Amino acid sequence: MTELDQLKSIWTGMEAKLDRNWQLNLHTLQTVNLDKARGKMNKLIWTKVSIMGIAMLFTSMFMAYSIGRWEVTHQAITGIIFAMWTFAILVTSIHELSLVASLDYSQPIPVLQKKLIEIKLLTIRYLRLSVWIFPLYFGFMILLFDLFFGVDIVAVGDVNWIIANLVFSVCIFIPAAIWMYKKLSAKNANKKWMNKLLGGNGSQIMDAVNFLEEIKTYEND
Repeated sequence: MTELDQLKSIWTGMEAKLDRNWQLNLHTLQTVNLDKARGKMNKLIWTKVSIMGIAMLFTSMFMAYSIGRWEVTHQAITGIIFAMWTFAILVTSIHELSLVASLDYSQPIPVLQKKLIEIKLLTIRYLRLSVWIFPLYFGFMILLFDLFFGVDIVAVGDVNWIIANLVFSVCIFIPAAIWMYKKLSAKNANKKWMNKLLGGNGSQIMDAVNFLEEIKTYEND
């Protein structure tokens, strides 16, 4: 064997060794980061389960309130509106939970990342719909005075005070709800303030996406 052949043999052996090391490192990174991503999404599952439990509780309470106040129209309607709101939270949480629970971590990284992003966008979409409860804040006033003070604020409250609150709702809370609705859009999905807003109710998704991105980056290097 000539010296050149020996060098080629050594080089081939080194390439094979480097390839084995690369494959080993990739496998280790995949195992660790996929476990981290799965852990983050499992935390989100428990968050959704907790939200579902709270939503079920409040839906029942608001419906019971409406039934108990059925003869007082504005109180019954207030209870129904808030029951519908919490029920909507329950339904959307169930939908999100089903999507998170159905994630297949054996799929290719780009496919899994795409599904995670879709879940995050869905969470934002549901969140932006929930802001429309703010213009109905006077309903909170009705519930507050009735449940904590036993007072029907609509019946005994000063007319000017009631009108002022309704005007405040129309002039302040409706524009605020419109502004929040526009800000909570897909184009702002990756903004830092959006992840902070999602807190523990969706921020785990981007953490999982970043873990997967590390794997994809290593694969492409």
